[in-house]
Amino acid sequence: MSPRVLILDASERSALAFIRSLGRKGIEIIAGDSSKLTTGQLSRYVKKRLLYPSPEESWSKFIKFIIKILSKGNYDLLIPISEFTITIISYHKEELEDYTIVAAPDYNLYIKTYDKAKTIQHARKHEIPHPKTFIPQDPSELKEIAKEITYPAVIKPRRKTYWHNDKAKVLKVTQRNYANSPEDLVRKYSKILQENKELINLNLLPMIQEYIPGSTYGYEALLNYGQIKAYFMHKRLAEYPTTGGASTLRESTYHPTIAKIGAYTLQTLKWHGLAMAEFKLDPRDRTPKLIEINGRPWGSLPLAITAGVDFPYLLYKMFIYGDVEEVYSYKVGVKQKWLIPGHILWFYASIKDGRNTMNILKEFIKSLAYPDDIIDLKDPLPALGALKVTLQLLWDVVKGYRKITGEMR
Repeated sequence: MSPRVLILDASERSALAFIRSLGRKGIEIIAGDSSKLTTGQLSRYVKKRLLYPSPEESWSKFIKFIIKILSKGNYDLLIPISEFTITIISYHKEELEDYTIVAAPDYNLYIKTYDKAKTIQHARKHEIPHPKTFIPQDPSELKEIAKEITYPAVIKPRRKTYWHNDKAKVLKVTQRNYANSPEDLVRKYSKILQENKELINLNLLPMIQEYIPGSTYGYEALLNYGQIKAYFMHKRLAEYPTTGGASTLRESTYHPTIAKIGAYTLQTLKWHGLAMAEFKLDPRDRTPKLIEINGRPWGSLPLAITAGVDFPYLLYKMFIYGDVEEVYSYKVGVKQKWLIPGHILWFYASIKDGRNTMNILKEFIKSLAYPDDIIDLKDPLPALGALKVTLQLLWDVVKGYRKITGEMR
């Protein structure tokens, strides 16, 4: 009897990467999501589809359903993918482990990456280079901070996703989060608080950070209680939103300084599982600055697999067998895109921002020849799922439920 793995968030690119990687190894895949016929659920490697209550709509309904399913399903491993599910699964991990192995960090560890203020505190403690950051405890501190911070400055949510009255809210960094003067900072910060009043009572006031120019790099790794078992690095070539978001085009690379600092960052956390440390290479002093840590599978995960680091299968073996062989090499210079809808939105936003239309068009056409996160002739149906999700998002935008950046209105 083949092992059974429940993979959540089947609409996510990284979930599809897990489904394809493990499915090709003969592992039985059950793909769960809160929507029907999503990207990953349409993969040829899925044996069964599971529809669960949206963790975005209700924390309590989601976890009750997952507990019920696991208690009856005889699963060997549970793999949450998105911030929505991994936050809830990590919080309830001890209870869930009565039924299966849970491929998620303990909550007291996970929160150090989930809460960006705690990430900055970790960086300060271990002298990891990072942007100058203020973490207000009260809105009254804002005017004084506005005098001290350098500009442009970024108003950064402590948690991109947080729950209030059982329902999740998402705060992304968009153009409205960038301030160019003390007056601009006070005005924009106050507006964000006005729209999200509960942040004060939840003690989740947004941070204020200096803006770091330069290229963005990701250092990704699989760790076994602080020991690096495999690593990979990529450089972002395009992202959406263009002010800072998911990479829509990226390239495998190696930068020795970032590799050293990235490894140190995750090792000092004593991390267990997958994580990505994001850095910006500051051109002013050539120092990599830690921007954030994603304590979960990251969106550009498919590139690592294409370049030779099969993180999904390595994670599976580590959690099932307790350890895994080391993988310290991969192909450098491999480029990969996320066309639907990521790179299309990047193309639209880049032209709208007034960049050189002909250069943008040339870059976009050139990128079509690179491997894609979703489109694969050997497993074609997930592309239809991606198109379905894209059309649903566009409909939500038209109806006024979401912004074009994906945030709920």
